[in-house]
Amino acid sequence: MSELISIEENVTAEITEKKSKFIANIFYVQNEEEIENILKSIKKKYFDARHNCYAYRIINNENIVQRFSDDGEPSRNSRKTNTFYIRKK
Repeated sequence: MSELISIEENVTAEITEKKSKFIANIFYVQNEEEIENILKSIKKKYFDARHNCYAYRIINNENIVQRFSDDGEPSRNSRKTNTFYIRKK
């Protein structure tokens, strides 16, 4: 498998645009169980959020597993999520 670029540390960032707050969280994970636990905690922490979009890419048994959800975000905004979708540089 070729060289991989990975997350070094967990990070959270916020921006406000047109009275809407956007919060991004980046986590290093190794398996889908960790992802599910993080998604549950994010949904609990931001229970009042209208959308909890996510994307991930992990390697499982030499296979790349990648998923994303726009959580019902309007299509004009979900393109940003798809663009953000984790890719190799």
